[in-house]
Amino acid sequence: MDNRELWTLLTDVECMTALRHVQDNPAIAAMIRLLRLCGMDHADPNELREAYIEVYRAWLSIAAKGRGGFAREALETALFDESPAATLCASLDPDKLPYSLVSSMAHDLDTLGKLTAIEPAMCLLLCQRAGMMGETAARLPVWEPRLGADALDPRMDTSMLSREGVRIVTAFFRKHGSGLFARCPGCTWVGVSDRYPLGLRGIREPDPIRLEDMVLYERERGVLVDNTKRLLAGKQACNILLYGDKGTGKSATVKALLSSMWLDGLRIVEVPLAHLTNLPTIFSILREQPGKFIVFVDDLAFNDSCPEYTALKTVLEGGLEARPSNVVVYATSNRRNIVRQRFSERQDDVNERDTMEEKFSLADRFDLRLTFQAPSQDEYFTIVRALLDARGIEYDWETLLPRARAWTVSHNGCSPRIARQFVDLIDGETAKGEDEAE
Repeated sequence: MDNRELWTLLTDVECMTALRHVQDNPAIAAMIRLLRLCGMDHADPNELREAYIEVYRAWLSIAAKGRGGFAREALETALFDESPAATLCASLDPDKLPYSLVSSMAHDLDTLGKLTAIEPAMCLLLCQRAGMMGETAARLPVWEPRLGADALDPRMDTSMLSREGVRIVTAFFRKHGSGLFARCPGCTWVGVSDRYPLGLRGIREPDPIRLEDMVLYERERGVLVDNTKRLLAGKQACNILLYGDKGTGKSATVKALLSSMWLDGLRIVEVPLAHLTNLPTIFSILREQPGKFIVFVDDLAFNDSCPEYTALKTVLEGGLEARPSNVVVYATSNRRNIVRQRFSERQDDVNERDTMEEKFSLADRFDLRLTFQAPSQDEYFTIVRALLDARGIEYDWETLLPRARAWTVSHNGCSPRIARQFVDLIDGETAKGEDEAE
């Protein structure tokens, strides 16, 4: 890179507009500061040294976070940090985007691509041209362009950092939104605070369980998958209650949807039972997003007509404000009727029938109700063998069968959860045996 090319790049950096917020990233800011010093006729050698060291320290920080280099850092900031450009791309159809926005984004992406493509050795050479002593340059480290084979987000590609990449980037915002919802497949409501201004804590690495790893309950999973696909297609989708015996995989089935469909724009927002009164606020946030959302409420059980019960019943059906078309509610419960019932209510309440109907009405407000019954012992054995095979564990079933049966006795029943715990035990024993053999 000669001085003319350097000044052209610096001019492009100064003219960044739509994605200018990327320059606020500490690593990118350090790189820009170093190049500006290199572009001076007589730069202070001490300033050059300190600026180069700051860039190297920025690279160390990137590497410590498991990212491959400056290009990945710039791309993550462009895609995942909130910006007016991202919000506009997410809210408008591609053919309705202002030409000036598309043009400026193309320029900025191309500039970031050129900036982050500068070889580390070239940076050191530019420093020497600008006035750094050769003895100093010989003592400074040259960072690796990429450190290891980091697991990239499959949605990201460094080809986005080019003029042609603007189409991919605008489509990304249209499908995945911006900010927190673009960055994270799932979120949990934790309440509004300085740290969580939206009240949502992002989950970048959700439970990796997959639908194809699950055994039994094929019909129930099929209904849930079909309904979720309708949601993603923008069609009318149902609120669903999954109820049944504990440990049968109700929650796991909902979580497994994320592994299969988050690349298609699906997001899950988990709302703890104690925070259900915040559902109207959560719905108002999600309504403005382009993605499709499952609001997930796990292990429903209420005492009487508490505020949380009323809030959930209202958003399911009966409130003045309509449920957002891009949101469905999936809930799990070990109880068919969700609300605990006291025997005294049957004896003392004059309007006993009305009271009971009120308590049962919440379950009825879900459009679909899927039942997960505890498996038989033979079905439990089927689950155990399927899990063992899936993990590649070698076993003699005749030898293992008595232990699998005894496990159900000691753990008080049969369920997929108990089967998984038993397989975890066998897996651990197998691994220990292999270590001792070595």
